[in-house]
Amino acid sequence: MKLFSLTTIALFQAISFSSLYGGGNLALNQVWSRLADIHGEYGSVESAEFSPDSEYIVSGTKFDYTVRVFRTADGHQLWVTKLSSEIERVAWTQDGRFVVAVSEDFMMRVLDAKTGTVVKEMLHENGIDGLASSNNGKYMVSGQEENDDSGPVHVYSTDDWSLVRKLDHGDTVNEVDFTSDDKYFITSGHKYVKVWETESGKLIRVFDIDPSFLDHLFINVNVHPDDRWVAAGTNQGYIYLFDLEKMKLVRRVNKLGQKIETVAWTIDGGYLATAGHSDTIDFFATKHLLDKSLKNDSIPFALRVPVSDNLEYMEFDDYGSLMTTAHQDGTVQLWTYMSDDPSINERRHREVKAIQTREAAKKK
Repeated sequence: MKLFSLTTIALFQAISFSSLYGGGNLALNQVWSRLADIHGEYGSVESAEFSPDSEYIVSGTKFDYTVRVFRTADGHQLWVTKLSSEIERVAWTQDGRFVVAVSEDFMMRVLDAKTGTVVKEMLHENGIDGLASSNNGKYMVSGQEENDDSGPVHVYSTDDWSLVRKLDHGDTVNEVDFTSDDKYFITSGHKYVKVWETESGKLIRVFDIDPSFLDHLFINVNVHPDDRWVAAGTNQGYIYLFDLEKMKLVRRVNKLGQKIETVAWTIDGGYLATAGHSDTIDFFATKHLLDKSLKNDSIPFALRVPVSDNLEYMEFDDYGSLMTTAHQDGTVQLWTYMSDDPSINERRHREVKAIQTREAAKKK
């Protein structure tokens, strides 16, 4: 007999770990869960991402081949478009006009964000796993699966969807991310994490998997909000931390030994969230990860939140107060993230008051 629901267990976990390490109120609270792959446990949601204004969430699925857009506030589905193959990643353009989906049928598709109508298709040479928009909205970058020892990376202009340049990661590209200033974008997959100069396409740095770890593969990547640190997760549970300023490896951490499908820094940069083939979303304090006096086993979990099933992807919205997660049980979920910053409400009150004062002054 079940004595506690999953939500109750999650609450106990949040209270326990926040009181130990998180400053008193670090928490992740579930708001809603919606079925995005109609096959449920036999399906999987591979990707979920907030619109730039946080009003909507787009999802892409593995087995029912659908792109769906949900309203963030209540999870209401606005539209669904069925494609012809497994969808690996979805993303929004920065103006919110389009969503882009890449899939195993070698196609990158641009869909009207209001209707789901496909307005543009770009054929690639192989299945496409990675996708990301630059923060300034100029570029959309896709990354392909390995093909004849090549991992093509396509950089498109979002003005007319023309191909700006084609690069080679050298292996499967699982994920792409930009620095906040768009100076660089990072490709991650299999043997490499590579740093590219956005405007020129110049290869700046190659980070390799430790050669003694022959069966290890990079799966994901996420750039810290201050553009200093880069985190990448692997199939064997290692978290690699790179210093983007000094272009060097900082350390490797492995707490669970299970595949890490997704990593995400909190918007304030204070924590790194990791998830994948475990039954929790795990948060680590950035200061603990960077503290080399703390050996691997001594690095504490800042927060551990149970989930309904393994994660494929997670993302914070631009405000940092919401998280969306894509799960292998066919669901896309919404969470509120409660930081441990005691001044956040006071600062927000001052910001809103300043805006209201300016608006009132304009009317005089």
